[in-house]
Amino acid sequence: MTIPADVSTAHTVLDHDGHRPWPLHPQPLRGETLSSWLARTSEQYSSITAADLLDGLGLDTSGVDPDRYTPEPVLDALAQRGICTAERLREMTLAGCTPWLLDSTDPAECDFDTYVHQFSVLLPPGLAMADRRRRTPPAGTWLPWVSTLDTRACPLCIDALDTDADIAVMMAHQYPMLTSCTKHLCRLEFCAVIPGRLVFWDRTPPGSDEHAPPIPVSAVVAEIDRRTAAALTSGSVELGAGRVHAAVWFRLLRTVVDEVSTPLVRTGWWAKPLSAIWKSTGCSRPLRTSWVPFEKLRWDEQANVLFAAATAIIAVENDEIAASGAEAALLRPRLYEPVDPGTPPTRPRSPVPARSAWDGVIAAIDAAVAAARVDSDAARSLFGFARTGCRTEDDVDELAYAFVELGIRLDWD
Repeated sequence: MTIPADVSTAHTVLDHDGHRPWPLHPQPLRGETLSSWLARTSEQYSSITAADLLDGLGLDTSGVDPDRYTPEPVLDALAQRGICTAERLREMTLAGCTPWLLDSTDPAECDFDTYVHQFSVLLPPGLAMADRRRRTPPAGTWLPWVSTLDTRACPLCIDALDTDADIAVMMAHQYPMLTSCTKHLCRLEFCAVIPGRLVFWDRTPPGSDEHAPPIPVSAVVAEIDRRTAAALTSGSVELGAGRVHAAVWFRLLRTVVDEVSTPLVRTGWWAKPLSAIWKSTGCSRPLRTSWVPFEKLRWDEQANVLFAAATAIIAVENDEIAASGAEAALLRPRLYEPVDPGTPPTRPRSPVPARSAWDGVIAAIDAAVAAARVDSDAARSLFGFARTGCRTEDDVDELAYAFVELGIRLDWD
């Protein structure tokens, strides 16, 4: 039997339960969904399906949605059969994106108002609350950024694959917070994918087996999609005020999506900048956004709303529109604020108290912070020194937030 070069083999190693790993098991691709990997694995055999692979684990897998939440025992068993880690497989599910993309994969644990309205960017906090409540879905029926959309893929990415065996479903492409392929700057296309074999494109010219020419996206959409992809892969995003955690970015973006969906008649004075945003996109605000949450809109409606949200964010960053939300400052560069030098010292009449070594340390820290606010090299050096005391990634995140609060921009790669 000839084994493809990109497929791992294992014939003598047993897993912890005494079962052999699958003889053929392609390695998971970066960003691939768990169901896609299972389907590509089953394609290595002549008469086995992804469901057969799950049934063969010897566990109860009834009702398991591999791309949303897979129980830990199932993940462990899959990892042993495929010679990879359970953590790697968990990252291929929506559950692997908690709590930064969403609080939980259980709709009962996701509160719409908390996720969507805890921030404000374009509109003042509390404005048009009656309208916001109209869009609030029934409790236990909503997950942020999760829609019932068909499979999407980038046609240029598929064309660039070396072999059909690498045809896969990418997790980020299936959720509506992303509109385009950040590599080719073209719109993601609806399709039917048989992982490891072929793709059927919805937008195919009559009489042709090829997909229609890719549709480019606007610069503002490409930029916001780039940030969203960065949040998904690196866990943070660079904004005007500095680096923010991915959880902040996704909630901030969802807030702007909701704000541009607000009917103009509900926004008073702020109707003018909202109207300008929609006018610049060349799209009309979908009427259904008045009573339907973003996740329940049709794809074309979601694309228009995301276009408006991207336009609004870039306009706020460029100071082209007035934004009255509390978190609008996150999108604007933090201005340098010089420190008041104070009054000149005078000769004391009483004996000068003895100085401690700690006084010099405090003065040195203050001087280092002041230098880091205006000098990126000094900021980089200070961050590297302070990072030596961090033991976990959470400590590093807290340190980065502390630098932002001190007015120090972390704008290096």
